[in-house]
Amino acid sequence: MLITWIDMAVVAIGAAGIGYGLWRRPRPPAPLPSPPASAGELLLTLLAAVPAAVGPNVLVVALTPGMPAMPTLVRLALLPSVGMLGVVWVAARAAGYTRLVNRIEAGVWVGFVATAALDVFRLASFSLGLLPGNMPRMFGVLILDRMAAGPSTLSDVVGAAYHFWVSACFGLAYTLLLGRTRWWGGLIWGLVVEVGMMTTSPMVIAMGTGYFGLALGKGLLNGVFLGSLVPHISYGVVLGLLLERYVAHRGTIFGLVRALAHRPVTGIRPGSAHAVR
Repeated sequence: MLITWIDMAVVAIGAAGIGYGLWRRPRPPAPLPSPPASAGELLLTLLAAVPAAVGPNVLVVALTPGMPAMPTLVRLALLPSVGMLGVVWVAARAAGYTRLVNRIEAGVWVGFVATAALDVFRLASFSLGLLPGNMPRMFGVLILDRMAAGPSTLSDVVGAAYHFWVSACFGLAYTLLLGRTRWWGGLIWGLVVEVGMMTTSPMVIAMGTGYFGLALGKGLLNGVFLGSLVPHISYGVVLGLLLERYVAHRGTIFGLVRALAHRPVTGIRPGSAHAVR
């Protein structure tokens, strides 16, 4: 599957987004004070995490033997999850959960544009023969069920859209879990994503490369592992640089849970029958 003009166009769009984001905020601003913890915000955060998990994992499920095919999973899981994220975003705005709104917006758009940093090196690796296929083209063929007919312009567009959405989901998952971090947090996250890619169905089963490409018989110096590692490092660095600039509040989801767990009970008089002991 060759590199197409669609690959180049989406990389250009993403690169423009990266450049604009860094130009608009050349240095990270000071973080804002964290708002009070709220059970409603925690609930909506957990609901927002569902679409973040569904996006990448529909492909893993579809390529697992005996599981539903990609068109079915897109219709029954992926598209509803996108709608679900929209509903959560609207609900968070209506409730005034500014921290969650910021994390959803920053996670999605930064994850989306950071894909361009990944694709520059991914396409180079593919051109050099290090990677066995142009993954977004394969995604489009799977989603539109065109394995026999092969890629089309429409399937290339659909595949690129899914590819960028998956990257947006990884950005969203990061902001929901960890909030604002230093740029190197994104680098570590990129390595986590790389480990996931090297140990799940798309590469291990569909491409037949084995875990970390070890089935190719060259140890960890094989082209599949190295050709995927560098793009994910690039993605993680850009993700971290932008999220450090656009995520407003520090604090993880675990900190939110702890704050709620230790929040004092109000409205109960000491010594009453309902007082906490």
